[in-house]
Amino acid sequence: MIHLSKDEKVLMVLHRHWVVILGRFLGSILFLLLPAALSAAAAYFGVDLALASPYLEFFTSLYLMVVMAVLFIFWMDYYLDVWIITSERIIDIEQKGLFNREISEFMLDKVQDVTIEVPNMMAMFLKYGNLIIQTAGEKSFSVRQIPRFYEAKNLILDYAKKLIKRE
Repeated sequence: MIHLSKDEKVLMVLHRHWVVILGRFLGSILFLLLPAALSAAAAYFGVDLALASPYLEFFTSLYLMVVMAVLFIFWMDYYLDVWIITSERIIDIEQKGLFNREISEFMLDKVQDVTIEVPNMMAMFLKYGNLIIQTAGEKSFSVRQIPRFYEAKNLILDYAKKLIKRE
């Protein structure tokens, strides 16, 4: 649970762009269709699978369960990766696998530089990109494949300036 200070308010919540999960799902659909394609190929070439049918059904079911578990992990990683911009700090919640989560945060008054990256042409057309935030510490924070990255950059810099002037 995230606790906000008395005057702190949430300004923006960011998830990865939907095209990121779409690419992973489309790739996984190919793996879901593989058993049907192999069965059709066996029927086309006249291979009789009657003797191997119980074993084939078992391993096909096992294979499909593994592919569905991988799809679930992709969805969970997509859905639980969150960046929260508040009026005082940025909170980075990164899901790493099923049971591993990393939460880091830094104050906006420590922000020194915000860099925008548009990694490819598809990102340019679908309007998503990366933010790299350099803080006063050694570590830089990367927010990858997010929509509305220009709005997020402006919001971060505006509130960082306000906090610095207030000090």
